[in-house]
Amino acid sequence: MSNTFIPDYKLLKYRFNPETGRYQKMPSKIAFQKMPFDLKIEVTRDNRIVQQGAGTIITGRFVNNKREFFSGLRPVKQTNWYHGNDYEYLKGKKVNSLVIFELSNCEEFLNVYYFNRFYKQSPQERESFVLSFIGGLRP
Repeated sequence: MSNTFIPDYKLLKYRFNPETGRYQKMPSKIAFQKMPFDLKIEVTRDNRIVQQGAGTIITGRFVNNKREFFSGLRPVKQTNWYHGNDYEYLKGKKVNSLVIFELSNCEEFLNVYYFNRFYKQSPQERESFVLSFIGGLRP
């Protein structure tokens, strides 16, 4: 990964709460508001999402009839790692952000790496970037 440019990202840590069935954000010194307090992982029934390579989704709660967060979880060639995206509108233009998800082996913890306003449009480039990023985190 030493030759690969790695943009800034935010790392958010979540822990599974068996009482709610949701991952809850763990406290951190620096707040990052683009990700909700809790997230739920579930199987999707939407064929469009499945056709894009995501059999599961990760979502926030509904607020004012809109999800706080929604993304497909596309698995990568690394156990318990997935990627998805988030978007916002800036000056009327849709801007994507890459989001990488790491589940612990016991699925008790979830790490979310949020690359604000950074996204690779090509699925192959995106997958390559994600694998390179993961490789750089591991010794």
